[in-house]
Amino acid sequence: MLCSCQSATHIYLVRHGEKSAPSGNVPLSGEGLQRAETLKDSLAGKKISGVFTTYTIRTAQTALPTARAAGLDTTTYASGDSLLRVLMGRKGKSYLVVGHSNTVPQMIRAVGLQPGFEGNIPDQQYDNLFEIIVKKNETKLLVKKYGLRNE
Repeated sequence: MLCSCQSATHIYLVRHGEKSAPSGNVPLSGEGLQRAETLKDSLAGKKISGVFTTYTIRTAQTALPTARAAGLDTTTYASGDSLLRVLMGRKGKSYLVVGHSNTVPQMIRAVGLQPGFEGNIPDQQYDNLFEIIVKKNETKLLVKKYGLRNE
């Protein structure tokens, strides 16, 4: 008898790592680059099949170690809400989506989930790892933390 099981889709959402300046299209700081490596380590073994970033340097730098480890290029997106809806419809895949303090919680709320806080991610908070799991007709959100190497 064949199993009609459906594999779960996993979407990992993070805010970019620590940035080198408070505003503008700035790169990551040394701490942010270290966090990007830690993100790669945190997602090792998750079989990431797509990595998505906004058009900023800091989101691309945050995603790059994970994309390289998975043998993937990054794909830029303009509308996180639309992207998330598309990815949620793909069965049995795992994705990384890197956004910003305001866009990550907005994307989560746009698909009917609650990140566990009101408004945006606080300015000095970079350690949230949100995982959306879609399986059959159930969608759930896990809220995790990930640290820097040597923390």
